[in-house]
Amino acid sequence: MPVTMSGMASGMDTDSIIDKLVDVEARPIKQLEIRKKSHNLKKDGLKVLGRYLGDINSAAKELYGFRASFNDKSASSSDSSALEAKATSLADKGLRRIKIIQIATPHKVSTDPIQEEEIIPAGKFTIEVDGEKETINFKGGKLKRLAEQIQDTASDLVATTYIRKSGDEYLMTIQSNKTGEKGEIKLTGDKGLLDKIGLTGGVRKESVDEVKVSFDSRYFTSYMGDRRAEAENGSVRVGENGVSVTVKGLIWREYALPIEMAIKEDSQFEFELSYRDKTDGEDEGIPRRLQVGPEEKINIKGIILEGYNVERTREGKKDARKVYDSLMGVGLVSSEEGRRVERLYPIGGDAAGLMKIPVGKDFSAGTISKIIIYCNRGAMEVSRFRITTPAAKKDWPPLKNVIALPRDAKISVDGIEITRDRNDNLNDIIKGVTLSLKRPTQGEIDLSVENDTEASIEKIKKFVDAYNKYLDYQREATKAAIAKKPGEYKDGLSEKGLFVGDTTLMRLESALRMTVTDAYPGGGEKPIKMLSQIGVTTGAINAEWESIKAGKLVIDEAELKKAIIENPDGVSSFFGTDTDGDNRTDNGMAFKVIYVLKPYVSPGKNILSAKIELEDNSIKLADESIRQKEDHLKKYEDKLRRKFSQMEQAITQTNSQRQWMRQQFEGISGLERDGKDK
Repeated sequence: MPVTMSGMASGMDTDSIIDKLVDVEARPIKQLEIRKKSHNLKKDGLKVLGRYLGDINSAAKELYGFRASFNDKSASSSDSSALEAKATSLADKGLRRIKIIQIATPHKVSTDPIQEEEIIPAGKFTIEVDGEKETINFKGGKLKRLAEQIQDTASDLVATTYIRKSGDEYLMTIQSNKTGEKGEIKLTGDKGLLDKIGLTGGVRKESVDEVKVSFDSRYFTSYMGDRRAEAENGSVRVGENGVSVTVKGLIWREYALPIEMAIKEDSQFEFELSYRDKTDGEDEGIPRRLQVGPEEKINIKGIILEGYNVERTREGKKDARKVYDSLMGVGLVSSEEGRRVERLYPIGGDAAGLMKIPVGKDFSAGTISKIIIYCNRGAMEVSRFRITTPAAKKDWPPLKNVIALPRDAKISVDGIEITRDRNDNLNDIIKGVTLSLKRPTQGEIDLSVENDTEASIEKIKKFVDAYNKYLDYQREATKAAIAKKPGEYKDGLSEKGLFVGDTTLMRLESALRMTVTDAYPGGGEKPIKMLSQIGVTTGAINAEWESIKAGKLVIDEAELKKAIIENPDGVSSFFGTDTDGDNRTDNGMAFKVIYVLKPYVSPGKNILSAKIELEDNSIKLADESIRQKEDHLKKYEDKLRRKFSQMEQAITQTNSQRQWMRQQFEGISGLERDGKDK
C-alpha cells in the first residue's frame, strides 16, 4: 500500500472517505456475522434442549423396569439398640415380632494360672476352627512365648492374650475369630502338654439341638390337602403366649410357619398332648326336647284352675358315632420341586402326655413349611411343639477352662426359634430383610416392613422437574414476536425465540404433552390409567388458564404418597407394563415418553444432532463467505487508496504545473515592466 498523506493536495479527508466507502462495502460481512451469531446461538440452544430432553429421558427410565422403586420397602425396629434391619423390594409388608434370645458369641478358653518363670515342656498340637487347622510346634519355654507363637502361627483362626491373674501367675486366653458353634476351638495333639497347662482335661456334656414353635392365630389356614371331604363344625383356639393349641369338633387346619424349619435325619417332632372324647356341648344332662302338653283343669274347693302340662322328653336313643381311622393327628408339609409333600401322623384317643414322632426319616435333609393339626371328634390340646435333634458327638478332648461357649445367635420370629452362626448380615431369615443383632431382649421387638415411598416420590419429582424445565425452555425458544400496535412489529423482533416457527420442535412438544397426559391400560388389581390419579396434574381445580395452558405438572405429595402406599403395583404399571405377556415392557407413560424422545436423544445420529450439524455447516459457510468478503474488502480498500493516491498525485502535479506556469507568467510580466521602465 502506498504511503499517502490524506488530503495534502486535494484538501479532502480521503481516509475518512475511504473508511466510509469500506464500511458500505463491508455491510454484507456484518450481515454474515449476524447470521453466524444466530447459527451459533441456535447450535448452543439445541445443545441446551438436548440436555433438557436427556434429563426427561433419564428420569423416565427410573420410573419403570428394574430401576423403578415403587415396591421398595423399609424396615424399622421398635428397638434399634437391639435390632437393626434393612428391607428390599422383595420383602413382604407387615409386622413381625422378634425376640433375641441370645446373640452369637465366639469360643474362648484359657489355661490354668501358671508362674511367669515356669518352663513349659516342648510339644506339638493342632488348633482347628471350622475345618481349618494350624499346627503349633512348641520348642518349650515360658507361657508368654507359647502365646506369641500361637498368635504368629494361627492368627487367622484365633487370637491370644497373655494376662496377669495375681502375683506372679499368668493366664493365656485363646479366642476363636468366628462366632457361633462353627467357631468352636478344637485342640488335638500332645495331650500331656495341653493337660499340663490346663487347656484340656474337662468333662464333656452331650446336648440336644431344639427348635421351639410358638403359635400365632394369624398363620392358621384351611387344610389344603385331599384327605378330608366332610363339612367342618369345630374351632381352633391358641393359648396364652402361643404355647398351646386347642381344637374341638371336626376340624382340620394348617399352620404356616413364618420361617421354614430344617429337618435332619435323626430329628424328632415332640409335643405334649391331652384329649377329651366329649366337647363342652355334649353334656348328657341337658333335655333333648321341651313340649307344652294339653290343657288341664283343677278343682280346688269349687275353684277351677286352668293350666298346661309341660312335657319334658329326652331322646331315648342317640345317633351312633361315626368311626374314623383316627380321632386326631398332626402332620408336616414340605415342598419338593414346587410340589406339595405332606405326611400325616394319626394319634389314637388313648394317647396322652409327651409325644415323640421321628420325622427325620420322612423329611431327611429337607425343610418343613407347615404343621397340620386335625381332630375328627372331641377336644384335642397340643402344647410345647418343638423339633429336637441330637448334637453331633465330638471326638476331641474336652476343654477345661471355658470362658465363653461358642453359641449361635438364637432368635424367635413370630414364635419360631431360629439359630444362625453370626449376628450381622442375616438375610436368609425373613424374605427381603437383612437383620443385625445387637443384644438379647427381654421381650419381643416389633419389626415393621412398609413401602418406602421416599425414593419413589423423589424419582417422580425428578421427572416432573425435568419436564417443567423443558416446557419453560421450549416456550422461550419458540415464542413469536407480538406487536400490540400496527407498525411495532420490528420493535419486538428481539423478543422472539431462537426456534420460532420450527415445526419439528413444536411437534415434539405436542407429542410429549399428549404422552404425559394420555390414558394407559395400567395393571394390577386397581389399574391407574392417568397421571392425575396419583396426584400429578397440570394445575389445581379452578386454576388460572395461563397456568393450565403452560402444561407444567404440579404434584400433590400427600396424594402421591397415598397412591404409592395403597397401590404400588398400579403406580408401577402406569409408568411401564407388559400388555402381551412376553415379559417385556411395551406400554405405560414413562415407556411412551422414552419412545417419543428416542429420535431426539438416541446415541449417534438423531434429530437434534442433525440440526446441530446443519448449524455447523451454516457457520462454516458463513465463515467462508466472510473470508471471501474480507479478502474482497481488503482489495477494495487498497484500490480506493491507490485511486485516491493517484488523484492526490495528479492534483499535486497539476498544482506544481500551475505554480510553475504562474511563476513563468510572473517572470515574463516582470521583464516587460523592466523594459518599459528603461
